[in-house]
Amino acid sequence: MISSELRQAVVAARATVQLEREWSMMNSVPEGVTSPSGMEAPAEYLELLPAANGGIFGRIVVFDAKSVGKMQFYADETEGAPVPLGRESWFCFGKVNEDPLFINQKDGSVWGFPDMGIIWWQSDTFERLADSLNGFLMEYAFGRGYRSLSGAPEDDQWWRLLMRMESAE
Repeated sequence: MISSELRQAVVAARATVQLEREWSMMNSVPEGVTSPSGMEAPAEYLELLPAANGGIFGRIVVFDAKSVGKMQFYADETEGAPVPLGRESWFCFGKVNEDPLFINQKDGSVWGFPDMGIIWWQSDTFERLADSLNGFLMEYAFGRGYRSLSGAPEDDQWWRLLMRMESAE
C-alpha cells in the first residue's frame, strides 16, 4: 500500500522540481493516471500510478504505465546469467543508472543489481533493497539513501532538490 508519506513526497517533489529550470529539465514527477484496464503488475506499482505515473528522480527511473510493459524484457532469463530471473517471479518497474530494478512477484520486495562496474546481467550479486516499493521509493528516490544507491555526487541535481525539500520541512 502506498503510504500518505510517499504521496506527500511525490507532491512536494513535483512542486520543488519547478523551482529551478535545471531541475525540471533533468527530472520528472508526472501527475498520476488511472491504471490501464487489464494491466498486469504488482499491486503496489498499480497503487503508485494515481500519485505519479512513473518518474525520473535523478538517477532513479520508475517506468510509466505506458512503457512498463515493454520493459519486462529485463526480467527475461538470459542464458549464462549467474542470476536466474523470469517474468513469473520478477516485475521490472524501473532502473537505477542502467541497472534494472525488480519487484518480487511473491512478496513485493524490491531487488536490484548493485553497480559493480560490470553489465548487470553478468553480475552474480542481486540484492534485496527494500521490503516494498513504498519503502524503496521513500529510502532511495525521496530519501537519504539516494546517493549510496545511485553513486551520485553531492552536487547531483536530484540530491540538491532532496536537500531543498528536507530544509523546507
